Amino acid sequence: MRCFIITLLLFFNFCIGNCQYSITSEPIWVINESYNAKAIAPENELSAGTQILLYTEQINTDSEEVYIKSVVKAIEYSGIQNISTVLADYDPSYQKLRFHAIDVIRNGQTINRLSFKDIQTARRETNAENFIYDGTISAFVNIPDVRIGDIVSYSYSVKGFNPIQKKKFSTSFSLNSTQYINKLSIHIFGKKKLHHKAYNTEIEVIHNYSKGINHYEWKDKNIPAILLEDQSPSWYIQNAIIIVTEYNSWSDVINWGENIFTFNEPLNIDLEEVIKKIKKSHSEEGDRIRAALAFVQNEIRYLAIHSGIGGYKPNSPNKVVKQRFGDCKDKSVLLTEILKRMGIKAYPTLVNTTLQQSVPDLPPSPKLFDHCIVKVVDNSGNTLWYDPTLTNQGGTYDNIYLPDYRYGLVLDNEMNAMDTITNFGNNMVETFSTLKLNEMGKGAELEVRTHYYEGEADFIRAVFNNNNKNIIEKELIKFYTQTYGATSSIAPPVFVDDTLKNEFSLLERYKIDSIWRPSVENINNLNLSIYPTNITNVLTMPNQLERLAPYALSYPMVRKQNIKVILPEHIQIRAESETINSDFFYYDFSSNYDAKSKTINLKYYYKSQDDHVPVSKFKEFYKDMVKLDRKIGYMIFINKDGDFLNNSISFNVIRFVGYSFFILIVLIGIIIGIIFLVKKLAKKR
Repeated sequence: MRCFIITLLLFFNFCIGNCQYSITSEPIWVINESYNAKAIAPENELSAGTQILLYTEQINTDSEEVYIKSVVKAIEYSGIQNISTVLADYDPSYQKLRFHAIDVIRNGQTINRLSFKDIQTARRETNAENFIYDGTISAFVNIPDVRIGDIVSYSYSVKGFNPIQKKKFSTSFSLNSTQYINKLSIHIFGKKKLHHKAYNTEIEVIHNYSKGINHYEWKDKNIPAILLEDQSPSWYIQNAIIIVTEYNSWSDVINWGENIFTFNEPLNIDLEEVIKKIKKSHSEEGDRIRAALAFVQNEIRYLAIHSGIGGYKPNSPNKVVKQRFGDCKDKSVLLTEILKRMGIKAYPTLVNTTLQQSVPDLPPSPKLFDHCIVKVVDNSGNTLWYDPTLTNQGGTYDNIYLPDYRYGLVLDNEMNAMDTITNFGNNMVETFSTLKLNEMGKGAELEVRTHYYEGEADFIRAVFNNNNKNIIEKELIKFYTQTYGATSSIAPPVFVDDTLKNEFSLLERYKIDSIWRPSVENINNLNLSIYPTNITNVLTMPNQLERLAPYALSYPMVRKQNIKVILPEHIQIRAESETINSDFFYYDFSSNYDAKSKTINLKYYYKSQDDHVPVSKFKEFYKDMVKLDRKIGYMIFINKDGDFLNNSISFNVIRFVGYSFFILIVLIGIIIGIIFLVKKLAKKR
């Protein structure tokens, strides 16, 4: 009897794990789309060794089913690899997966390759390095014996919409790809009428209404592959897309959000103690806001579990404070609750970390948002914005850095549109470098004092707080060795962190063995190249001159660099200056020579003035960048006897400098575990 019970339990567990996927016939509501097996794509359009003959996606909003069919032909050997695996994702907490067909068509003959025993599943947490777990299961089938010329046709459907959406439907479709498509169709069926908006396409919707059912259809043929341009803003939509939504307005989305973000329950002891401690320790409103933010940012660790409704609905503040972890929604609701209990107005606010300024022009839908922050209005009426997922932020309560999110949907029933998120930060880094030459043609001593402000201070603070100081020192030496030659440290780096002003200062001292290099033009001469690395490390020359998409710029950003070169002997150097006042950046450079101290003084200033360059202004911007490139470097020439040859010259370095100090530091941080969540929140909800 005991063995029977154990066997029954094992069988029951097996069924629970496998009943979420099955093999069934295609749903009766699906439209059977034909394709041309003999279609030939233009030769210059083929990629990945395959040709997409058909792709159709069909949705029944009433039965909550999504049906997908794909038909792809292997043209080259590389294509065999690409079409030999069928992959389908689903969330087991509310969805079921049904495979309908996996066929290999060879010489007109259809070979069935769908068998239940060949279906395998795996949990693929693609964003686990950012502590985000969505619970998605991938079901995949490996297709044996696929050859060049074979056509693989497969179809499956996923049943179940996230219940948190309250029976309101919204989604988006792409109408093109980086591969050529012979035929594409999108179908939506349902009783309710939908709003839809198209981007970058002239395809018109076909809308039919029959027997109480709306049928929306988009279809196209012979769709060219799209080339996604590099260095374009994340918010710029390059491909052809359709956004469909049942929501009538942003007010509808706000009402949806308020409903699921509101918790009417008594506070538990843990949360009461947190609020009591903040109120007792701080009497001023601003200090209380700052203390509440610091608690949520630093004492509630970030962890996102987005399975099922967890992708949208936050946990209660009581639960979050007790478990001491939560995602962006959990942290935002907790901060909001703490502030409200102290009489301070606060609201969770939904943002999109990539689409940013594009969001207000999109049809209203909760699926457009991937992150949550907090809007606070103090008793003086000042609007403040905070991101509870950031850590170790410096500054006073009214001067906390916030990434450039641009717009947010404030979950406040008095709002009916997106709110503008104002960011007054400049993200300035200022460097004072002193290069003391031992003698002409020999080595030098280098002292670098760098001051980081606002978001840059938050970033570098996180680096030093979360990394081994010895590793940081080695990476800094490596950076200067790549810039000037063999470099050793005179003393370990020293940093001072003023969290109240949010200013982080770093002092470095190095010995450079030989700073001079043979001249390319004359092997009997040497030259000393001086780089304003604080600027060149964050600038790149565009690698594509003919553009169809805007060009992205780092913004906001200010860089200052003051370089003193102390010479061992007197030389003659003329003063130079250059100013470029572009619509997109401001650059100023000046140099002079102090004969008394035998010092060359170089002053650089760079400020970005916009976050992108529109296509219509790109050529103008490029000309200004070329002008800057030609003048940003500085060089001194001597012969091998150490005699100064002629005047210094400015020269171009941007196009040759590819690795910045900050990128190196980021890589260090990633390697040993630092996760600084500023721009890696694309999958949060």
